[in-house]
Amino acid sequence: MIFRSLTVLLQINGIRPFAPQLSFVNSSKHADTNNCSSFTFNVKLDVCVYANGTSHGCDISKFEVNIKFKWNDIHDAFRKNPGVDQSVVSQTDKGFNTLGQITSYAVTQLGAQYRTHAFSVLIICNRARIIRWDREGAIVTNAFDYYHESHLADFFYHF
Repeated sequence: MIFRSLTVLLQINGIRPFAPQLSFVNSSKHADTNNCSSFTFNVKLDVCVYANGTSHGCDISKFEVNIKFKWNDIHDAFRKNPGVDQSVVSQTDKGFNTLGQITSYAVTQLGAQYRTHAFSVLIICNRARIIRWDREGAIVTNAFDYYHESHLADFFYHF
């Protein structure tokens, strides 16, 4: 657990120079108990990204983007190379669990904020996916190696 917390902290510090207008907060140990007390599950995001530096912890009603970390490829919610007539959704139990997590986070954000859409980032090992959610569903990028491709830095720079 200490390794994971340190890794999250290093990831946050690595992205900050590309998005000085945003605050990246490690919220992995803090569930949102103010806005989500009626839920049967904890809304405990790994990283909450805020537009200002005033928020701390997890506040579903104020964050702009959430980042979810997974540490093994088996947890990817989406298939790497789906065929033409295949679903992009992973068919593994762990993939479904991840999909359930990130979907519940998007739904709570869209329900707590007056938005037409929301963004989240799913990071699995050294690969990332950017997801755009709205009330109809989601659009997901292909997984990309964020150490060697600038898509994630570009996303936060332009956000």
